Amino acid sequence: HMFESLNFPKGHPARDMYDTFWTEEGFVLPAHTSTMQNRILSSSTPPISAVIPGRCFRSESTDSSHEHTFFQCEGIYVDKGISVANMIATIKEFLEAYLETDIEVKIQPAYFPFTEPDAEFTINCPFCNKEGCSTCGHTGWIELMGCGMIHPNVLKSADIDPEEFSGFAWGFGLDRLVMIRNHISDIRDLRAGNIKFLRKY
Repeated sequence: HMFESLNFPKGHPARDMYDTFWTEEGFVLPAHTSTMQNRILSSSTPPISAVIPGRCFRSESTDSSHEHTFFQCEGIYVDKGISVANMIATIKEFLEAYLETDIEVKIQPAYFPFTEPDAEFTINCPFCNKEGCSTCGHTGWIELMGCGMIHPNVLKSADIDPEEFSGFAWGFGLDRLVMIRNHISDIRDLRAGNIKFLRKY
């Protein structure tokens, strides 16, 4: 469920993007919540909508907006006639409701084997008003989530006809949303164990 059902065949170079943690017994810790996509799609009949929370583990460097262990939330929606416009409108509506403010959105091309087309959903940095700061890497924008239209091969692997149905998927780090809503400039503060800091929230 981590790779093959999500259009990552064995030996696929895209697997190199995921520096995953493996146990001595050969098990892999989930690098993303997309591991549940095939299970949900295979056991349901369109229209299908689901939200999938989970803990993820990635062997990567940490900085003010990235952690190696984090909570992620993924959403999927499959039905007839679903388009990129539906995906963008759904995500923007959710984020504006959650953040309780209007946001500027920038959709940037990305690559994920399990979606096509793929995008990174980026919003104006709330910490610097797009002037550039350490939290946004001095770009004025913060990438909040990856998203895209579910790849036809992923639908086929769940016995859903991609000629009849389409859908979108998105995934974001819950920690990053908490960070932005509460104006926490460094995501690492959430797990640093500072009781004085945590009591504010």
